[in-house]
Amino acid sequence: MAPTMVRPAPDVWAPHGHPMYLRSCVELSLRRLGVERLELCYLHRIDMEVPVADQIGMLQALQDEGKIGHIGLSKVGPEEFRSVAKEVTVAAVQNVLNVHDRYDPMVEICRDEGIPYVPYRPLDAGSAALGGNVSAALSWLLELGPHVAPIPGTSNPQHLADIVNAVTDGGRA
Repeated sequence: MAPTMVRPAPDVWAPHGHPMYLRSCVELSLRRLGVERLELCYLHRIDMEVPVADQIGMLQALQDEGKIGHIGLSKVGPEEFRSVAKEVTVAAVQNVLNVHDRYDPMVEICRDEGIPYVPYRPLDAGSAALGGNVSAALSWLLELGPHVAPIPGTSNPQHLADIVNAVTDGGRA
């Protein structure tokens, strides 16, 4: 993934979509991971200070060079998605969706386009799983369709066990 967000100050994040920065992020990721190709590379935020065509153009150039397999978008709405999709094939969309943030029109658009929708913060930093209700939170997402692929994260071994149990209990909790 190309980290298109930078931290200019403590607790401050800003998009940074300059094409050469995107290239350097991909190159550094390839080197760090010891691979020749990133199978999926997300543009994490569209930088409104840089023409979208320049940002997508760089990702497409990296794809043409074989350094990126597929291009994904994160934190996009329908208009941004449609604009980018005119230029490149969008392989996945990653947006916030969980039992607290329950609506994103991109879920339906991704379903209609036949591409994966990856809920960002599917457990809302753990608050959607309070009281051990991981199963209900993940089941709600999985019931939105087979194109929805939540990827919850944790650093706590017990939470990891809860997540695994939630998705393996009967296949779809």
